Amino acid sequence: MKQFRGALLLTITALIWGTAFVAQSLGMDHLGPFAFNGVRNFIAALALLPVLLFMQRKAPKKTQTDEERKQSRKTLWVGGVLCGSALAVASNLQQFGISFTTVGKAGFLTALYIVIVPILGLFLKKRVPATVWVSVVIAAAGTYLLSVQEGFTCLLYTSPSPRDRTRSR
Repeated sequence: MKQFRGALLLTITALIWGTAFVAQSLGMDHLGPFAFNGVRNFIAALALLPVLLFMQRKAPKKTQTDEERKQSRKTLWVGGVLCGSALAVASNLQQFGISFTTVGKAGFLTALYIVIVPILGLFLKKRVPATVWVSVVIAAAGTYLLSVQEGFTCLLYTSPSPRDRTRSR
């Protein structure tokens, strides 16, 4: 039952993730990349606010000294700013990229993060099993096949006209 639930959650995640590219492309017809991401992140913050309030109520109260509390907040803010900055840069680069190519190509390039994770693991001195490398190759080949156009071409950059962008969705 636990494996079924995990597979179901991963399938739902893939569905949401995949349809997000279409929504992003459609949003680019009405807003610029920064405005789109601003609205998107504002809605996400509003959606997470009740979760934050619930988690704060549920969390056990820790007895910390003022110095420990201050250090904990500093760590939280530094980590939040660094992670948020990386996410903002990546999200905006992706949004700009979607305006210059088709949704399928954007999905293909974004899905290649699967390859980055094991490579980063090597830099962090983590042993990556051979089965993971085989899975990476299969995943990369699969995302390519999902994104390939007629004649098995998958150009990294095309500047489609608005009519072409609509047709490729």
